[in-house]
Amino acid sequence: MKNNRKTVQEHAVSPVVGVMLMLVVTIIIAAVVSAFAGGMGSGAQKAPQASIEVKIDSAADNTMGSSSTVMTFTELSGDPIQTKDLAIITYYKNKAGKTYKNKQTITSPATVLYSYHTNTPTRVPFLNDMRSGYNYDNPATMDFGNFTWKTGGILSTGTTAGTASLLAINSTAIPATIADNDFGPGSIVDVKILHIPSGQYIFNKEVIVQ
Repeated sequence: MKNNRKTVQEHAVSPVVGVMLMLVVTIIIAAVVSAFAGGMGSGAQKAPQASIEVKIDSAADNTMGSSSTVMTFTELSGDPIQTKDLAIITYYKNKAGKTYKNKQTITSPATVLYSYHTNTPTRVPFLNDMRSGYNYDNPATMDFGNFTWKTGGILSTGTTAGTASLLAINSTAIPATIADNDFGPGSIVDVKILHIPSGQYIFNKEVIVQ
């Protein structure tokens, strides 16, 4: 009788040990998965939050007795944004169905904005801050990709040549002009601002030329 009871007790312990082992393994796996997911989440960069206004004015005063087509980007409120982390993507289709696309980044070429300043090209949109002087005299630190965009900051293409360059609809003239005769008031340009590190758009709207 004594031996029989011991045998029954030993058999009863085995399923309990098995369940405990399975429970421990499950807990360990859950902990590993949670730690891995947490590591991935913390490593992903978040896109800055900002309210942005984009305008295209086909009759902007160029202070020289005539007008220019100028594109401006204003951060109304939000986080400071490193422009080196941005790509401005534009898309425009004219009445004939011809499409113009461009992706402006810190590696994009600079543009000659004024015929009388061909030796000082600017990568648009530059930071339009008169404290640094007129845009054709601005240091390279004002070029797109070289500065931090803060609330109240206005980025500008400066001239028709700058706008033509940003939208990739420029002519071969120096400085470049808008080659598309259909482009003007009422034209629609799809404008996106991509935050490259996060892969998220911080601006994505259709802009009507005024």
